[in-house]
Amino acid sequence: MTAFSDLDPRSKLLLVACLSSGAVIMSHWAFLSGLLAASILLLLLFGVNPWDMLKKTRVLFNMVIFIALMQSIFVPGGQALLTVGSINLLTTGGLMMAAEFILRMSIIAASAGILATSNSREIIQGMVQCKLPYEIAFMVSMGIRFLPVFAGEAREAMTAIQLRGVNLRELSWRQKLEVTASLFQPVVAGALIKARAISMSIEMRAFRAYSTRSSYLVLTLGVKDYVLISGGLLLMALTLAYYFYLY
Repeated sequence: MTAFSDLDPRSKLLLVACLSSGAVIMSHWAFLSGLLAASILLLLLFGVNPWDMLKKTRVLFNMVIFIALMQSIFVPGGQALLTVGSINLLTTGGLMMAAEFILRMSIIAASAGILATSNSREIIQGMVQCKLPYEIAFMVSMGIRFLPVFAGEAREAMTAIQLRGVNLRELSWRQKLEVTASLFQPVVAGALIKARAISMSIEMRAFRAYSTRSSYLVLTLGVKDYVLISGGLLLMALTLAYYFYLY
């Protein structure tokens, strides 16, 4: 816990909106690297250890790298680095696109880590007080919750493979990629099963039975929140202005 951990969830939501919007809008590795560095700095300010977060989502991050490599193969461009016959398997342009994809996903993962410093109830209330419909706020909160669910499903699938006698450290890179690709189906299936159970639980509790909802929790912005919001908006505006000026 740090002095920034107890900030209003609306401040964190604004920072996450700036980071994720910048990751989607910008398409240059240098700007994306700067955004990732800013995301890691914010994680440290909010008391989140980036290294521990990476270890918890290691399998999920391996999947991201696998997707990035596939993207680099099927979206070629630039100078060819690996060629089989007349087919370019790896190119400089493809690897650059893969690197940008990894940077974007890392920024989004860091944004989720920032929001994780507040509980889901505070995040929902923050969105509601920002005049968003409660249904949308609840949907976003559930989406945030499913990031660790995917990571947990990936860890369980990897553990199941290891219990069957597969030593990942002894496998070649090609075999590791094949194992990673085989994890997609059980991970997605497990997440969908949990999503169905949560949906049934929500319906049984009469979600949206009334048109309006009251809340005991009321959030208030402090001085640190206003400083963080102003600084974040200013820095993001200057970064986007400089990006569009160059490109």
